[in-house]
Parts: sequence; C-alpha cells; structure tokens
Amino acid sequence: MFKDNLKTLRKFNNLSQKDLALKLNVSFKTISHWEQGYSEPSLSQLIKLKEILHASYDELLE
Repeated sequence: MFKDNLKTLRKFNNLSQKDLALKLNVSFKTISHWEQGYSEPSLSQLIKLKEILHASYDELLE
C-alpha cells in the first residue's frame, strides 16, 4: 500500500516527516496523513516524491 511504502522509503532515505515536508513544501501533518492513509498526494506531489525518495512509481504505489 502507498502509505506503508512511503513510510518505508522515507525512513530508508533517512528523512523525517518534517524533512520530507520541507522538500515538498507541505506541512508535516500532510506527510503524516499520507502515511496513515487519510489522504494521498496529487500527481505533481507524487512525481516529486519519486525523485526525492529515488523510487519508482511501482515502489511507491504497489
């Protein structure tokens, strides 16, 4: 699931929720909501996530 993959990839890249939020220009609560499954990123945010986390779309979305 996206929420689990995001958390795993974020931690693998040694990023806190706050660090990732700063790179995406969103609040850390947004990252928290994504990781808890309350909401999901937009397509443009997903593209940025892929780049920041050095991940493929499959790794993020499977």
